Amino acid sequence: MKKVMNFKYNDSISTGSTNYYTTVTSAIPNNDDRVVIVDSYNEIEKLGDVGKYSIFDIANWFLNKGDMTQKKLQKLCYYAQAWCYALKEKRLIKSDFQAWVHGPVSPALYDRFKQFGYDTIKISGTYKCNISKEDVSLLEDIWETYGDKTGNALEALTHRELPWIEARRGYAENERCTVVISPEAMKMYYKSIYVGE
Repeated sequence: MKKVMNFKYNDSISTGSTNYYTTVTSAIPNNDDRVVIVDSYNEIEKLGDVGKYSIFDIANWFLNKGDMTQKKLQKLCYYAQAWCYALKEKRLIKSDFQAWVHGPVSPALYDRFKQFGYDTIKISGTYKCNISKEDVSLLEDIWETYGDKTGNALEALTHRELPWIEARRGYAENERCTVVISPEAMKMYYKSIYVGE
């Protein structure tokens, strides 16, 4: 079963050079007007939530921490989603992650930043965080754990983890794949490797 969710762009978006993304109120839009298709809606429904934030809310939060490549941003957002499933048994982000060649990718986030290629995304302007304190605490933990790693290091890490491996089963190493990484697989795998309090 598929569910379609619609978001809207913030009208105050402006872009600078190819190395900079600039906006008056936010690093990137808090909403998105394109359609996001959730392939695993029944599975998500079982976990009790369809997502609290847009992918852009979470990306904004990470981009406020520092400049980074899209690859690193994608992986940080993926880990936020995965660890929220594992630790809170709920969905954090309204977007799914697909098992692309270079690791988990949110197509909506990719579309927004594809013009940067492998260049660093640098932001200017201000971003008002509309994320609850409880969820910011999770994001801080993600940043503390993964924030010092490069996009390539995070890609290599996701390539050794079962949720991405299982989603790509049957695909060649460099073959295009748009299979959604299972929320249940994320929940079970990351819960199994958790060594926290």
